[in-house]
Amino acid sequence: MIKTYLIIPSSLFIILFLSGCSTIEAGFESLTQSFSESEEVEAPLVESETNTAMLSTRIILESQTETELEEESTHHIVTIKTFDNVWQRIPSLYQISDINNHQIKTQFEWYKKHKDNFERISKRAAPFLYLITDEVEKRKIPGEIALLPIIESAFKTDAYSRSKAAGLWQFMPATGRYFGLKQTWWYDGRRDVFMATDAALTYLTQLNKYYHGDWLLALAAYNAGAGNVDKAIKKNKKKGRPTDYWSLDLPKETRRYIPKLLAVAKLIQHPEKYQLNLHPIDNTAYLQLINIQSQIDLSVLAKVSGLNMSELKTYNPAFKQWVTDPNGPHHILLPIDKVDTFENKLALLSKSERIKTHRHKIRSGESLSVIARHYHISINSLKQANQLKSSRIRAGKYLLIPTSNSTISTSSSNKKQLISYKVKKGDSLYRISRQFNVSIKNLKKWNKIDNRNLLKPGQKLKVFQNTI
Repeated sequence: MIKTYLIIPSSLFIILFLSGCSTIEAGFESLTQSFSESEEVEAPLVESETNTAMLSTRIILESQTETELEEESTHHIVTIKTFDNVWQRIPSLYQISDINNHQIKTQFEWYKKHKDNFERISKRAAPFLYLITDEVEKRKIPGEIALLPIIESAFKTDAYSRSKAAGLWQFMPATGRYFGLKQTWWYDGRRDVFMATDAALTYLTQLNKYYHGDWLLALAAYNAGAGNVDKAIKKNKKKGRPTDYWSLDLPKETRRYIPKLLAVAKLIQHPEKYQLNLHPIDNTAYLQLINIQSQIDLSVLAKVSGLNMSELKTYNPAFKQWVTDPNGPHHILLPIDKVDTFENKLALLSKSERIKTHRHKIRSGESLSVIARHYHISINSLKQANQLKSSRIRAGKYLLIPTSNSTISTSSSNKKQLISYKVKKGDSLYRISRQFNVSIKNLKKWNKIDNRNLLKPGQKLKVFQNTI
């Protein structure tokens, strides 16, 4: 779709509307070994029932613009190309796919013969691909990176590898924590599509800067770790050899990692040419991030949102239990067409409707471990629910039990919990405020920060959070 406008140079104001880690054991080799009906991804990945919810995903129509300028004599012709489909938009953002060598060709030829599974992968990507592509374009990083979850997880939000990497972007536990992805009994930020996408793109951007703008080395470090890439570079320097990605002695998985990504990018650039069936994804936001303010039962969220539990978990796979984390983050992703009704209904919910409790009277001889076993929950969740600093309990007292359709409460809705937060590399007041669901203004006030003070890694901040 092309729209053309004639604009006189003296009034030419053009606004462009732009909208480590680890792969699963063998990265997209899991797909290389598994583009079949019986096994899509290697053993650690099990097809989730929640993925079926993506099959009926409806996308809201909106356009994304890319501006191309063409000068004719004394006038400028502004041509605005509108992408109706995200799959068309992504190749327009490519920065590194013009590379051709035998390694890419080998992967490309394999994918051409085993392309049937792309349709299933593209259906899984449907709710999330616009969000990811939008963030990639805003950061002005290569469009190929929007396709990285295909290599990492086959767009399975519940992907979990034998090496304990999790989520679309396959963050390892320690790397995830470093980039602010909280991991508790209640919640795993590595599976939070919004938070993990932000963390992954931040990580890749930092790696690109570290490798002086070399995206191939940045991607290799994302897969293998910067330490391994640096070691390979140092080894080649000693031998007087080139230090580009293609010349390095890297782990087998990493040597295949980038050729796979670039091969997939080439296929997606010309789907008709290679008879690639991609589930159409309209080029518009499908999901919106909503602040739910405090802990709430997932069954209540499902009822208020008008979604079934399977759909709710498809969009919000980070929630590991039947209730959200008492200490946040307090947000969910919802289809945009559900937001207005959801927010109106949520505002009418009383605390007792959001939070229902079950009380257990402690009997003589009982311990936290006995009670936790009885209710099939963790000792840590009992401690969090009852704000216990130790495992000591007393017969005759009561414990609040986080059970299905119930959550935890405290005696005062105004009670606040003091948290000491250690600033990490790449942190900002905005990111910390979003992580703990507090305002930047309060963060500054609590820590006596003015606009001239910059955060430093290792710095400790006071954060006061409301408890339920």
